[in-house]
Amino acid sequence: MGPFATATEFCEWTGMAIPPDLSRLQTLLSSASALIRGITGQTLSKVTADQITLEPTYGYWLFLPEAPVIAIDGIIVDAVPITTYTFTMAGKITRTDGKWMDNVTVTYTHGYEETSQEFLQIKMVCIEAASRAYTLNERSASEAMGSTLMETAGYAPEVFLTQGEMQSLPGTLAAVG
Repeated sequence: MGPFATATEFCEWTGMAIPPDLSRLQTLLSSASALIRGITGQTLSKVTADQITLEPTYGYWLFLPEAPVIAIDGIIVDAVPITTYTFTMAGKITRTDGKWMDNVTVTYTHGYEETSQEFLQIKMVCIEAASRAYTLNERSASEAMGSTLMETAGYAPEVFLTQGEMQSLPGTLAAVG
C-alpha cells in the first residue's frame, strides 16, 4: 500500500522547490500515510476484489471491516453464490431471505477513488503531517546543529496528526480521537 501523496505532490502543495533527494520526503509521506491508516483502522485507498471470510454473529447482518464499500462483487456460502442481500457504504450486509448461518466469503471493492473529494482530504492531511515533520526538523536542525539535520544528530522527525486533522478525515473517521 503506497502513501497518499508523492514527494512531487508534496513540493507542489507546499510551494517548496524539489530537493535533489526526494527519498526523505517520500519516507515522511509513507510514515504519515501509515499513521493515518493506523489511527483510522482503514486502508482508505481503493481496493478492488478484496476477499474476506466472515463468521456470522448477528444472524441477518454481516459487517465488513473496510469502508466505504463501493460494491459487493460476490458472496459465497458453502460454495453457493448468494444474491439476496443489501449493503451499505458503511459495510453492513443484510440478508433479505433469511439468516447468515455459515461462514460467508465476501469479495468486495472498498476505499476512496484517488480523484474523490474524500481522498483529496486524506492526501491533504498526509501532506500537512509530513510537511510539519520536514519543516520543523529543518528549522530545529539549523537552529540547534548548524546545517546538520536532526536525524543525523540522533533525533528522528516526529510525524503526528493534530486533532483538527483527525477530524477533517472523511466519513466515520471524523469521530477518531
